[in-house]
Amino acid sequence: MSLDLSSLPLGMLRKAQRALSQSRALSDSESESESDAPSEEDAYPTDDERPRSTTAKEKDKERLDKHSKPRKDLAKRSSKHAPTEITSKRPVTRRRTVVESKAPIPRDPRFLHITGTYDPQKFKSHYTFLSTLHTSELSTLRSNLSLARKLLLNSPKELRAAREREVGRLELAVKRAESSVNRDKREKVEMEALDRVGREEREKRRKGKAGWWMKSAEKKELLMKARYDAIASSGGKRAVKKAIEKKQKKQSQKEKKSRPFPAPGRTHSNPNDASISTGSNNINIGSGSRQKRTRSTLDEERTQPSKKRRKF
Repeated sequence: MSLDLSSLPLGMLRKAQRALSQSRALSDSESESESDAPSEEDAYPTDDERPRSTTAKEKDKERLDKHSKPRKDLAKRSSKHAPTEITSKRPVTRRRTVVESKAPIPRDPRFLHITGTYDPQKFKSHYTFLSTLHTSELSTLRSNLSLARKLLLNSPKELRAAREREVGRLELAVKRAESSVNRDKREKVEMEALDRVGREEREKRRKGKAGWWMKSAEKKELLMKARYDAIASSGGKRAVKKAIEKKQKKQSQKEKKSRPFPAPGRTHSNPNDASISTGSNNINIGSGSRQKRTRSTLDEERTQPSKKRRKF
């Protein structure tokens, strides 16, 4: 009797397929176990034959020995002070620059080697127009400041604050311009003095004198004398005296600020204060002075009844 498999449901066919696969697996395992079973000859090997069973650790060791290369022993140092030799085959760190960035590198043309060294004389000869520009700028700022002050006097209330700020800004600008003009004049005087001394020294060397180089103290004295000579030529002896007094005052103020404490024996007294001494009691009378309370005055204050204010 033939069975039509197409008429069977899929679930039954699936179960039959599983049963067949399990039976085939069992039959294959039984046949393999029978073939692997040792015979009597194989159960007792001869002396020439060795057991071929190895563990996993022995296999790994054999594999490493096969692929590993013999290391070269580093030569010993000639002395203990010689540097130690180490291998250069080290892994590269992850923090490395693989691709250089194309960002522009800021460079100051004043410090490039192609610009050469700084020569103050050449700089002054090439930029002599700067002193004239500073002078004209100072005159313009002074005229603008005088005009702003006139406008401030007659300014309405809503514009007064803005014009006061403008006057303050112009005053600061005038001070900066004055310092620039004074610096230009001072540098010109100092350079002329140094050039004059340099010419005299070259002339003396030409006549056979040995070389001479100016010390820093001599240079400082020369420049100071040149500055005072320029002040005397423009303003006379009175201007020189005024400049010296101004410098001395500035130096004394600087020393006073750097002083950690006032000089001993000096007290700040007010000439308007007057002191009266009556026996053991000393009383200071004056504007802003405090009475010196002795022990007798304190005893008198304790004996007197305290006056309380009445509350209304």
